[in-house]
Amino acid sequence: MKRAEGNFLMAANVRKKYADRLFKPATVAAAIDEQAFQGHRHYRIVQEQPFDLSDTDAAKSLEEWLDREQFHYIWRPTLIEQDPLRPAIGSEYPELVITW
Repeated sequence: MKRAEGNFLMAANVRKKYADRLFKPATVAAAIDEQAFQGHRHYRIVQEQPFDLSDTDAAKSLEEWLDREQFHYIWRPTLIEQDPLRPAIGSEYPELVITW
């Protein structure tokens, strides 16, 4: 295995574990309940890392759960804060917004 392939697999593994933790239906359900209890009608899953996780198995599983529970959701672009001295190549990534 070449170094690039190994690095790609390491990055993919980290993103998978992060998505599995972030999109766990029980955790999202508790967060939705908390937001609704406070009078809000939406919940955005805020990511600490600017990864596009919308195509992960965990995200797809959560989307299926949201559909079964009749929630509405959309993947909205989130802008990455730019460092003026070191501009980023990518400027946005999608985060999941759930409404009811």
